[in-house]
Amino acid sequence: FALGVEYKLAPALAARVETLIVAPGQRVGAGQVVATLDARTIDAELAIVAAERTRLEAELGAVRSETTVRVSESSRELEESVAAADLALKSARAERNVRAAEFKALETQTQRLSELVAQHMADRRELDALSVTHAALQKELQMADTLVAQLVSQVAGARARRALLPLDAAELALGPVRAELAVLAGRAELLAVQKDATILRAPADGEVAAVFIRPGEVATAGLPILTIVSHGPGDDDEVIVCLHETQAGTVRVGEAAIVTPRGAVGEGLASHVTRVAPQVSELPLRCRRNPQLPEWGREVAVALDEHLPLLPGQAFSVSFLGHPSPRAAT
Repeated sequence: FALGVEYKLAPALAARVETLIVAPGQRVGAGQVVATLDARTIDAELAIVAAERTRLEAELGAVRSETTVRVSESSRELEESVAAADLALKSARAERNVRAAEFKALETQTQRLSELVAQHMADRRELDALSVTHAALQKELQMADTLVAQLVSQVAGARARRALLPLDAAELALGPVRAELAVLAGRAELLAVQKDATILRAPADGEVAAVFIRPGEVATAGLPILTIVSHGPGDDDEVIVCLHETQAGTVRVGEAAIVTPRGAVGEGLASHVTRVAPQVSELPLRCRRNPQLPEWGREVAVALDEHLPLLPGQAFSVSFLGHPSPRAAT
């Protein structure tokens, strides 16, 4: 029998048949639209996704602007904080240096006056008064040192806070919105695939064998709307021959054969063996003499030497000639 393939076109989901463009017996080409399903629900979901995407894109712009302004303000405030801390530190250090110079000069003066008092050349009361001033100035210098240390710590803290300000703060803020946009893009792709599935196309050149549902009726998921019968998957015109077990070892690839359509008169068609099944297996129903009784054998593919359109499923008588075919040798 001539090799043929039956394709059953069925929806992946239950849907109403909107249009049916072909009829039984009509020839169709691969990729030709043969029926369409109602896609209004999918179109509505696509519109919702598009509106949500528009909203999120607007939100993306708003978040970017708001974050840029906020980061700019924070950066300015931190810069001002660092500048103020630096200025306070410089002032404290300058004041401390003045106190240190005064303390050093007063310490030298106190030492000289102490020597003079020891030589009874100066009044001790002057030394006591100078010692009091010296002690007070020493206390002020200690306080100045403490203040400088505190301001150094403040400057370091202000600079650390400025360093922690993220350079990509805007990108971080936009992350959640972009994640939502990515989810929407995935939904849109899925809906586009579902919508494409509402257009049924012929998977191969062939003929519409049967139509099971009319426009307006609801098609059940997985059940065919129509079937298309096509020539086999190969480029050659092939006939499948069922050899019974007793004949299974007598045919070779490349052997010449004659193919004659059942009921035809005249010479048959020159052909040659292209494939031989690797093992003996149960034969299909149409090859059995009694469909109720299983039979075993081997399938052989025979290709016509010259192109001739074959009707899928058409029956033939095949004679194997026992010698190689010149066509197979080339």
